[in-house]
Amino acid sequence: MISVLSAQNNCGPTTIDSSAYEGTAYFNFGSIAKSKNQKYKTALSVGQSFIGFIEGTKNNSTLGFYSRYLLPPFALKVNATQGDLLDRIQITWEVDALGPSPNEGFNIYRDGIFLATVGSNIRSYNDFNVIAGVAYSYIIRGLNNFGEGSPSYALGFQVPNGVVTGWVQTRNGNPVPDALVTLMPMQGFSAKFTSTDGAAAYNDITNPFFPTSGSDWTMAFWIKTNTAATNGSVIHLNSTSLYIKAIPSTSGDEGIEIATAESGGTVFSATFPDSTKNNWHHVSLSFNGGIGRLYIDGVLKNQGPLTPVASVDTLYMGAQAGLGGWDGLIDEFRIYHDQLDELDLAEIMETTASSQTLGLSHYWKMDEELGEKSYDIKNRHKLFLCGAHFDVDRPPVRTAGKTNEEGYYRIESASYGTGTTFLAEPMKSFYLQKSIKLSTNDMSYVTIPDFGLANKATIETWINTTGSALPQTILHKK
Repeated sequence: MISVLSAQNNCGPTTIDSSAYEGTAYFNFGSIAKSKNQKYKTALSVGQSFIGFIEGTKNNSTLGFYSRYLLPPFALKVNATQGDLLDRIQITWEVDALGPSPNEGFNIYRDGIFLATVGSNIRSYNDFNVIAGVAYSYIIRGLNNFGEGSPSYALGFQVPNGVVTGWVQTRNGNPVPDALVTLMPMQGFSAKFTSTDGAAAYNDITNPFFPTSGSDWTMAFWIKTNTAATNGSVIHLNSTSLYIKAIPSTSGDEGIEIATAESGGTVFSATFPDSTKNNWHHVSLSFNGGIGRLYIDGVLKNQGPLTPVASVDTLYMGAQAGLGGWDGLIDEFRIYHDQLDELDLAEIMETTASSQTLGLSHYWKMDEELGEKSYDIKNRHKLFLCGAHFDVDRPPVRTAGKTNEEGYYRIESASYGTGTTFLAEPMKSFYLQKSIKLSTNDMSYVTIPDFGLANKATIETWINTTGSALPQTILHKK
């Protein structure tokens, strides 16, 4: 038993607590290194009391705990960004504090090819020479006097961010505005959920999911249901009482219901046959004037009073949206700060949007293919996948853009790599604009020229009403 005052103890690359202390030390089958008190100094070893050396005809060996510092560096903890940065992939790593020191730096490899050597004090590397939409495998190996260390791996990529631009004109050179240009072949992925998988996106103050309470909005997405339990959770807007659930299959039909609670609380619902469009269906829920309207594949299926959405702090999908029990896929999830109807949905449900689309608030394409999050192309808002993963099964949505008044179009989020041939096809559906839209809230009306009527006459018109349940005037002649 002796009294000691501890000094700094640095036996390797590990930083040891250097704070001094006074007290009594007991030595039982062991000892302490570099210890001293006011009168005596000594150097002893704690734990293993020797470092041995064995010399053979082919190999030399060193024994004891500290022999690990006479080896090439151990494996590192390596991370690579997966869509987090727009212009590069950043690789970062951490050194094993109890392993051999990589005092001669690090070697960096990409897809098995040597990329660079960096100094021993470097812990990150930015790779700018990458193609968006392509995944790269990175290897980091430490270096010291004893050689190159164990390989450590990380997968990194950028989110597809290709942009295709062009001009549509008539044969005599005049621009064609409002023409839709689509690309072939189709590309992309979807998010696949089992009955216990979920996803979540968290709100921020700058870019709220939904507009102020009572304002118009539309939420649209493609869905494919494999199986669903009663109250199968699909979407929930947290801090509100709005739930979107999957209806279990009955007699070959399944569907969607809008509810105000995890269990029960159904407001209105709609079904669709399993065989339509390879089981993929487009679902859209819009809100206007206190009325919610549910569209399936662009057709109004049901409507009813809906409580205004206010202060949505989290967007939940799958099992995190309620009781779970839904197994399927989601793709092309969008939120608009505007009300969309049949004319709008007919155009958007089978084509992609862009960050410049009017009214678009958030848009997750689910096209990352790898990783554990999807990025909103409007604000880079992250949707974290909690068990869900990307899948090649996807709906018939084509990458597309729309021409402006000068005939120019811009198509975003294309991921056609180097050497890939794709075809751009322009089209314009004039029939979509051959109806008159009247709004009850705006008290809108149309005056037509006076005309005569015989004693016996027939008046014919096509109408599509999505307004209130009160009587509405369709045609009036004095």
